[in-house]
Amino acid sequence: MNKFIKINKLLFLLLFLYSCGLGEALQGKKRSDQGDEFLIDKKSPLTMPPDFEKLPKPGEASIKSTKDIQSEQSNIKNLLKNSKDNITSSSNTQSTTIENSILKKIK
Repeated sequence: MNKFIKINKLLFLLLFLYSCGLGEALQGKKRSDQGDEFLIDKKSPLTMPPDFEKLPKPGEASIKSTKDIQSEQSNIKNLLKNSKDNITSSSNTQSTTIENSILKKIK
């Protein structure tokens, strides 16, 4: 019986050491299969884009003509005016339908 316990302890110890990776260390295996784990790749130098001269310089503001600004403002005003008209017309139709339904119930 004592011999059985010693064999179990020895098997447990061997299994424990193997699971910790001691077997790989004794065999001389590397942790990673890739040898270029810490390799630094050199990249090609940066080049200028073909239309680099056409780009605006920092600090330059794009200046719009007054005609463009006025047309944008008038478009915005028209949109706001149309949306207000649509809201009032829809509220008027709702109120008239509600009034008609109430009048029908009263009669």
